[in-house]
Amino acid sequence: MGDLDTQFDLQRYLSSTVAERERMMEALFKQYYPFVYRLAFSLCGHVTEAQDVTQEVFIAAMQGLAKFRGESQLSTWLYRITTRIAGRHLARRSKHQGEDDAIEFVASREQADSEVVTSQLIRAISKLSLPMRTVLSLVAIEGVSHQVAADVLGVPVGTIWSRLYAARKKLAENMG
Repeated sequence: MGDLDTQFDLQRYLSSTVAERERMMEALFKQYYPFVYRLAFSLCGHVTEAQDVTQEVFIAAMQGLAKFRGESQLSTWLYRITTRIAGRHLARRSKHQGEDDAIEFVASREQADSEVVTSQLIRAISKLSLPMRTVLSLVAIEGVSHQVAADVLGVPVGTIWSRLYAARKKLAENMG
């Protein structure tokens, strides 16, 4: 993610024309979409909901980019927005759906053997609390450092370590 952060020039964005800003936002979207979507899917476990979350993240980013102070990396800021919006979606979903409706898995015929294991893993992850799921998604799936995860979530690094340990332990129980 670090390389992506160096490619976006916030000062240039703020001083550019509307047309230049649109081009820069399009480039930003293309660079970050895969990362934001994967995190949204990891948190939601539902393709359609992850797409909705991702769309909302980029709308929020476009609206808030002028207020971005650059105190953290752009990727950290986008991850923070993603976790906040995904959390809101999960809260709304829990009020309206049962657990069985929460998971959507799309696979091709060639993936039939791995579909069962993948589906079980997605279900097991979905049973984790949102804080554990978020840490697991950021560190184990997205590969961000413990420090970046702490920055995204606004917690000490030690909390990331303990949540990750608890998430892995609970995940093993859920898979067993």
